[in-house]
Amino acid sequence: MDWPADSSGEGAPLSTSLPGAQQLALLRRLNEVAQAAGRTVPLATADRVLAAGVSGRGRGELALVGAAEAGRFGAPPVDPAALSDDELLRVAAGLIADDVAAHDGDPEPDRSLLERARQLRRPWVASFLVLGVQWRAEPARAGLVAHGHRPGGRRPTAYLLADDLGTVLAHAWAARAFDQGGPTWSDFVRNSASFGHLPPRADLPRMARSAAHKYGAGRVVVVLDPSVLATLLGVRSLQGPPQLGAHAIDLVRRVGEPLGLLVDAARRPELLRSTLAARLDGHGGPLPSVPPRWQSWLSSQAERTHHELAAAGYPVLGDLDLLLAGSLPSEPVVPVDAEVLDLALGLLLDPIDPPKETTA
Repeated sequence: MDWPADSSGEGAPLSTSLPGAQQLALLRRLNEVAQAAGRTVPLATADRVLAAGVSGRGRGELALVGAAEAGRFGAPPVDPAALSDDELLRVAAGLIADDVAAHDGDPEPDRSLLERARQLRRPWVASFLVLGVQWRAEPARAGLVAHGHRPGGRRPTAYLLADDLGTVLAHAWAARAFDQGGPTWSDFVRNSASFGHLPPRADLPRMARSAAHKYGAGRVVVVLDPSVLATLLGVRSLQGPPQLGAHAIDLVRRVGEPLGLLVDAARRPELLRSTLAARLDGHGGPLPSVPPRWQSWLSSQAERTHHELAAAGYPVLGDLDLLLAGSLPSEPVVPVDAEVLDLALGLLLDPIDPPKETTA
């Protein structure tokens, strides 16, 4: 408590409300990361952590063992040191969501004259569309627009970006993480395999049929070699998505849930891309891979995809056999809570939207 100015020794009492176990455990881990880097946790950041709520599914805020008695209902008090990384991530995700939401309403950056000129449509460029998994197709379209190659026009050619099915599934999960949050990678694969078919976001034959219905089968082109498409469209290369690994995508998935309570749902994907994805680009390890137990399902779906696209007679840029999934690694790449938490701690120590504060 603060010592009173009159030296009477009678100041305001300490608050009787103690932080939850998850918050204390997260602050301890954050202090460890800061100390290892020769830094200290800013006071305002520590206050934010201690006052934070708990997001996601699971137990609510947990009381401290020794500071509260176990009741007849609810979770019993716990030792913060015994909490899992997943419990700490539920607090961290809410804090990072607050930082992302702070950018809602940021003005668009001013574009230079050269950038504005590049975005003018080139009338000599043939009409086209770029389709495929949203995670790949959206940045490809954005890059083309930036160079004056606007999709659309009369009787366009629809280019369907494809890849081996394991990668397509990983991209579909990433797109869902940004749009909805959604299930973990393991649940995403298990649910798809249990249903016996691909999720709509990864169903390339379905996308091709839809495009063929709108534009004609002769105007649907399957793209396995993006460099060939780039040459056809007159650009050096197609713009790709941020290079986010399994752990980074899982953090985005976790942050997306509380963020959905703070901003309009339509704004959530773009906010996550412009803030969190930009900070995590190049981090989080490789893309997730399908666990070996689902190898036979993945292979059968890849063969079905290959057969349906080949039977439809769509033109192909590249080798259609690249659709077929190869052998899976014996040790699958999956998000690991400890790795995801490390990324989250870095974002708390160096926030996306740094608060103006003094350090301890």
